[in-house]
Formats: sequence, structure tokens, C-alpha cells
Amino acid sequence: MIVQENFDVNGRNFVRTYSDSGRYVVRDGIEYEEACDPAEFGRTYTEGEIIPVDESDAAEILDILTGGAT
Repeated sequence: MIVQENFDVNGRNFVRTYSDSGRYVVRDGIEYEEACDPAEFGRTYTEGEIIPVDESDAAEILDILTGGAT
């Protein structure tokens, strides 16, 4: 599912858009792992393909999540 979070930088509003399903977010045919846009742009995204995970990255993520107790 597409998730949007609002945040401010030096008083300017931005929107962070990402997928909570590990998928790319897509706009105008371009895939992004996440997008951060000025809120006034009102950009919308759709979910795309699953973001591939390198096996070495997966092992590191597992270590982080389990505290190295695998």
C-alpha cells in the first residue's frame, strides 16, 4: 500500500511517499524506492514492481532485526 508522511524542512511542507509492501512507487513511468516532494506539488504515485533485495543485504537486515541471534 502507498504510504504518505508529511514533514517540514525549514518551515516548508514536504510529502514522503513509499510502499509498505516493499514495492517501487511509480510516477510518469519512473520507479522510485521512495519520493519526497514539496507538498504544494500534489504528486500522486502508484505501486510498481517489488524492489529486489540483494542476499547480502537480506542477511544484514536479518542480523539487525534479530540482534545477531540467528
